[in-house]
Amino acid sequence: MPPQIQSDQTISGVLERIIYFNEENAYCVAEVQLPNSKRPVTVLGPLPGVQCGETLQLHGEWTRHAQHGDQFKIASFQSKLPASVHGIRKYLGSGLIHGIGKSYAKKIVDHFGADTLKVISEDSGRLHEIPGIGKQRAKSIKAAWDEQSAVRDVMMFLQTYGVTPSQCVRLVKKYGSGAKRILQDEPYRLAEDIERIGFKTADKIALNLGFPTNSKERIDAGILHTMRQLEDEGHTLGTESMLLEKATQLLSLDPPQIQLRMRALHQSSSLYSVHAYNANQELIGPALQLPTTAKAELRIAEAIVRIAQTASILPSIKVDAAIEWAQSRAGFAFASQQSEALRNTLQSKVSVITGGPGTGKTTILRAVVDIVRAKRARIFLASPTGRAAQRLAEASGAPASTIHRLLKYDPATRSFTYNEENPLPCDYLILDETSMLDTRLAAQLFQAVPSGAHLLLVGDADQLPSVGAGNILGDLMAAPPAVVTRLDTIYRQGKESGIVTTAHAILRGETHPGRTFRSLRDLEAAADFTFIEAEQPEQCVQAIKYLARDYLPKTHGIDPIKDLQIMSPMHRGLGGITALNAELQETLNPKSKAESRLRSDPDYAPAAQTHFREKTRKPLPAEVEYGSSLFRIGDKVIQTRNNYDKNVFNGDTGVIKAIAADRSGLSIQFDDLIEYTKGELSEIQHAYAISIHKSQGSEYPIVIIPLLKQHFLLLQRNLVYTGITRARRKVYIVGSLDAYAMAIKNNEQQVRMTHLRTRLRQAMEKAQ
Repeated sequence: MPPQIQSDQTISGVLERIIYFNEENAYCVAEVQLPNSKRPVTVLGPLPGVQCGETLQLHGEWTRHAQHGDQFKIASFQSKLPASVHGIRKYLGSGLIHGIGKSYAKKIVDHFGADTLKVISEDSGRLHEIPGIGKQRAKSIKAAWDEQSAVRDVMMFLQTYGVTPSQCVRLVKKYGSGAKRILQDEPYRLAEDIERIGFKTADKIALNLGFPTNSKERIDAGILHTMRQLEDEGHTLGTESMLLEKATQLLSLDPPQIQLRMRALHQSSSLYSVHAYNANQELIGPALQLPTTAKAELRIAEAIVRIAQTASILPSIKVDAAIEWAQSRAGFAFASQQSEALRNTLQSKVSVITGGPGTGKTTILRAVVDIVRAKRARIFLASPTGRAAQRLAEASGAPASTIHRLLKYDPATRSFTYNEENPLPCDYLILDETSMLDTRLAAQLFQAVPSGAHLLLVGDADQLPSVGAGNILGDLMAAPPAVVTRLDTIYRQGKESGIVTTAHAILRGETHPGRTFRSLRDLEAAADFTFIEAEQPEQCVQAIKYLARDYLPKTHGIDPIKDLQIMSPMHRGLGGITALNAELQETLNPKSKAESRLRSDPDYAPAAQTHFREKTRKPLPAEVEYGSSLFRIGDKVIQTRNNYDKNVFNGDTGVIKAIAADRSGLSIQFDDLIEYTKGELSEIQHAYAISIHKSQGSEYPIVIIPLLKQHFLLLQRNLVYTGITRARRKVYIVGSLDAYAMAIKNNEQQVRMTHLRTRLRQAMEKAQ
């Protein structure tokens, strides 16, 4: 039963005890002692930066909870330093000031009484009067007091100008005591520096602070925000006309004002000016790029041309003889396309092989690896993600790594060990899943390739493009100097033919998936591609839960957490990622199962005990709350951004193995066991269901894809194609035939605007 709102009120009292505090959003459950009241009252709501002993003036509503009784729900608050001896003693004894614990807090307050805080703030030298406090400790106490005072001041200041408690926490963590000055002088920095504070939030704060709507700071921030939005959409440039239109809409200002600042940003090198061309190399107008992106495209072009123009350092290879040797080693004759691809990779310094599933890419990769190894040359294999690298190693029979691990990121210098000055020690580099490669990572990789080495790029041009900005595979295929081989003949048949033939039927635009099933009782265990009709989202979710919990484990003996991946086109809605994750967590990993794992599963209990080394007799928890998420022992999770310090990257999936006794953090098994503090949990999400974009480069034994008409905004041919080609053994599409047809008909992919093709042509002309 929800609490019943009784009245709007303001109450004032001393903060006695903090029962619960969420570091991410500053949500607090606490007890406040009101004047002339025998018992403290329970208050709940955002209370950033408060400490026990402070006097709080709280504005909000009294509510009545069925179980916990009367509570005060906080809307806003003001805080005052404690004035009473009791409040000061509690305040200092809370551990707020480094160097003052409960014992010293009592001694100091007993000595100075109500003047204690004034002494610490204005006459800290008098702290020597307390036995045990020497010069160094007094100095440390004063420094800690000043820092805490600054943070407190910032918190109060930020709330005045419409900054939410969770944003306050992130700002103070980022800027410390300088947050107030930065907010006053450079509020638009927030959009660039602070995660989840975008331009609109920074703009609201700036306008509250009195910045005019036509200030140059606002217009500049709006233009740069618009440019970053275009990059989020995959473009590496924006035509001036497009940028002007979008920025005008964002800022609600006259175009001449924005044009003036666009020129100023160009003159200050905050934006680079280039000429934009379409796919046919026809000039479409002047364009602008962010400097980092412009430099990255230039470095890619220069590196590719440098490699292509330099003589090979491979030992001499008789290509025809090598192909015959590779065929005898494989045990079958290569098709003409495969032989052509292999010949190109051995003769050309920079080559590209593209093709769909079943077209023979694996055969070529194994042959290249065998030939280069037979010549005792150094060959490296890499892919953008960990799962893709694992697939590459299995397919090629040679070790493979992620690009980040190949280049060896050094957290101390925040840069890669291998670079242009210190190239990779290899003679041949194979990069798989090149369609996933974005512009900035591509620049880092290609710069580190030795000039004499060969570079082979493998990918499927029909898959979804990279999540990051750029169209690396498409641009390298469309412009010199790479030699391109397109594989379009299907060789893989037999048991896997359902997935392969359906994938190619999708590329041909065939809008019906073939045989479908309306009843889950009629499913054929031998089929590797299955379409289950479920028009309504509720039907779809129930079918997915049945497949994951009952049918697949019983029929095929799989572990639904390790061997199964659900992939949805969108996040929202009943058939979306968020709802599916909640349903599947309760279905596959309820609290009772997590607790059982912790007690008896040898794969979890030792990890929990040894990794945190808890010195407590309390049982370790099976779950921990973080914001609106609930993480449990055994949950499947995914990393959502690159964390170079932890050596964990966007798209890596793992399993939660341990939770700290005080719920201050948890450990996740990726390739290694990685510890996360509670404040770092914003980097992970549940991964029972993920987006199809997140699945790129990965391969899973079994894939389930919900496909509903409510997904219509995101339904595209290459989305469905990418999804089903992620499956190694079986694919289940659960949803609407109309939605499937809508997706296959929609082949109007957004053409990404980039400048790389032009850069490549310019670099080639310069080299010749």
